Amino acid sequence: MHYFFLEGIELLAGTEVDLANPDLKHAYSVLRLKEGDRIAVADGFGTALSGFITVASSERVRALLDQEIPSNESNLNIYLLQSLAKGEKMDRIIRQTVELGIKKIIPLELMRSVPDLKKKEEKKLIRWQKIARSAAAQSRRAFLPQVEKINNLKALLSDIEGQFIVMPWEREEKVSLKELLTTRQPEVHSVYLLIGPEGGFDLAEIEAIRKIGGHTVHMGPRILRTETAAVAAVTMIQSLWGDF
Repeated sequence: MHYFFLEGIELLAGTEVDLANPDLKHAYSVLRLKEGDRIAVADGFGTALSGFITVASSERVRALLDQEIPSNESNLNIYLLQSLAKGEKMDRIIRQTVELGIKKIIPLELMRSVPDLKKKEEKKLIRWQKIARSAAAQSRRAFLPQVEKINNLKALLSDIEGQFIVMPWEREEKVSLKELLTTRQPEVHSVYLLIGPEGGFDLAEIEAIRKIGGHTVHMGPRILRTETAAVAAVTMIQSLWGDF
């Protein structure tokens, strides 16, 4: 059953809805859906219903919704604070972490971040949100994670102070991510995961996070690329505290 998002509309059983562009073209011309085919539609905020297509044309694909779909959202809110990565690495991070169930992605410009995307930020954000939307549909999520504007650590510190912050760092030798998660029960159901750039964190950034109660951890004996670290950390957190 093919899956689509339709934001801004209340989805209720017994109502008919029209797919929005570009889903309309994809559904009719690429997937070649026809009347009677069943599809699922989600509102992006946690509600999804299935139904069957009543109109299928190049101008309109309409479906009658008849059954609510149980949520498959994780019971753990993971917010990914991801340092900007060059090339297609950022695309890959967004796609895979959305599939793994994260709630939000905040791209970060840190001291050693490689790309300078300020001039391309608007285009990049549109692209990243499309990737997040596609990944959420592929993994049948009713909630659509948002990719926020590029931010910097200093501006975020006051917003995340007091939260459970996890910061994998290659120079941390004492505490592993697994040890931190297995020895501390989550008092809240939210984790802020801060992934550094390819060049590593600056010491001032480490101290700033520690100052507001963040935890630096290591992820084993091998040094991971930023895109590998993000996916590995989300997977481990979901396995120990989430729904894996």
